[in-house]
Amino acid sequence: MTATTTDAAPEPGAARVVMVVPNRIEGDSRVQKAAASVAASGWDVHLVGVSVTGEEQHYGQDGYSVHKIPLPKLAPPRTLRRAAAFWAHPLAYATPDKARQRRLRIRIEKTELEARRQERPGIGGRDGLLRPPLVLSRAGRKVQRAWIGRRLAASKARDRFLKREGRLERWDIRWWTVLLGDRAWRRLDVGFHRFETAFRPEILRLEPDLIHVHDAFPLGIAARAADRMRAKGKQVRILYDAHEYVPGHSDGVPLHRQVALTRWERRYIPYADAVVTVSGPLAALLKADHGLAREPAVVLNAPLGAGPARPDPGDIRSDCKLDEDTPLAVYSGWAAPERQIEVMIEAARLVPDLHLAFLISKVRMESAYGKSLVALGEELGVADRLHFRDYVHYADLPRFLSTADMGIHPMRTGSVNHEIALPNKFFEYSHARLPLVVSNVKTMAAEVRRLGNGEVFASGDPASMAEAIRKILAGKDTYRRAYDDPALLEEYSWEHQARTYTALYEELIGPAPRRAA
Repeated sequence: MTATTTDAAPEPGAARVVMVVPNRIEGDSRVQKAAASVAASGWDVHLVGVSVTGEEQHYGQDGYSVHKIPLPKLAPPRTLRRAAAFWAHPLAYATPDKARQRRLRIRIEKTELEARRQERPGIGGRDGLLRPPLVLSRAGRKVQRAWIGRRLAASKARDRFLKREGRLERWDIRWWTVLLGDRAWRRLDVGFHRFETAFRPEILRLEPDLIHVHDAFPLGIAARAADRMRAKGKQVRILYDAHEYVPGHSDGVPLHRQVALTRWERRYIPYADAVVTVSGPLAALLKADHGLAREPAVVLNAPLGAGPARPDPGDIRSDCKLDEDTPLAVYSGWAAPERQIEVMIEAARLVPDLHLAFLISKVRMESAYGKSLVALGEELGVADRLHFRDYVHYADLPRFLSTADMGIHPMRTGSVNHEIALPNKFFEYSHARLPLVVSNVKTMAAEVRRLGNGEVFASGDPASMAEAIRKILAGKDTYRRAYDDPALLEEYSWEHQARTYTALYEELIGPAPRRAA
């Protein structure tokens, strides 16, 4: 455990706020901005997140304290599919780690046989009793490799079987939801137990006056920890910050987890003293689904406006070594199949001389999807026009992006979360005064059409995106006029949006102590 250091300096008597987020914190600009703005208002803020180093980490940042806790490993839940996999593939190794060890054993034995074939007579130490003739060793190793190979093939088939979803999952979910109702999460996903085992002791140790829950995963953890503290006489309030529509997950989320998280949210949202979310449509859905007494407040994922001076971050065009006349479009954010970033690369082939800059974390670029983007650029012959860069600090992002010609968000249609979202990219591109090219997801497309700050294309269609890009390049100044109204960017600033947090905090735990002049 690292020593606790902090540059946080809350006012004497300030109420303590513990924010809980189910990720590593870095890259989650909403959470970091929320912690910094609440701390700047005078409350004693502690942010609890996930450590990926295997050790606890405690340090100060931007006026608040950070506490990162490693998650324990737990075996996956027992499901019908896992039971069926055992009988369908009995030769498969019990765990992926065991399979990796057997692959390594094959390599070791192969090296040993090569060494024996190269041995020179009369050189080396004495051999023991167990030294069969080389021909027998080779035959034995051949049988061993065949057996291990058969088991490895069975392991791969078992893994493919486990990744499927269908009737077995529906039976599983039906069984546990009938038996346990909204408590079915206990049997459907161990993730809740992992996070609670890690975070609960830290929350109890910090003894908060308010627990600010970011996303649904920590909601039940906060509710159960608050009950524990209340039983000991400590008054605790809970603010639930819903970043997504949980039942609307449709991309890359296993069915067991989606159902479990939906039940988890429904069970514990009544424990929240107030709810805040990221868009008006999502606020309406939450109120209707959970019968909330009032519609959740909205805090848009807006970037910082005019904040304290920071070192010059440079700019994306200079970073890519491009002159002012070279067309440049940017994408900044998460890289996953549902974002359809590959459509940008396919569209670039249709727009001569267009360069694309991607600000994507190094971790995601090492994923299978990240590597596929690089490979696609090479396959289509546009690799020399693609520029992959790591994230820059969220406070620097609009200024860094401002020298591009446009910002693109190719988000896939169909998912409820995508259709109702006004994502942070929309606001970051706007503060960079960039014309936007967005897919025809409902809410974001409607806002672009209302403001006239960009073009909308048909999701997944490279030709439609290429046409939108050409329109932007032909009249960039026309689209930028939407940003001439200072009231727009003021509304779209974090400083403006964070006032909602301040009002909710004052309602729940009273005003923060005034800072000395």
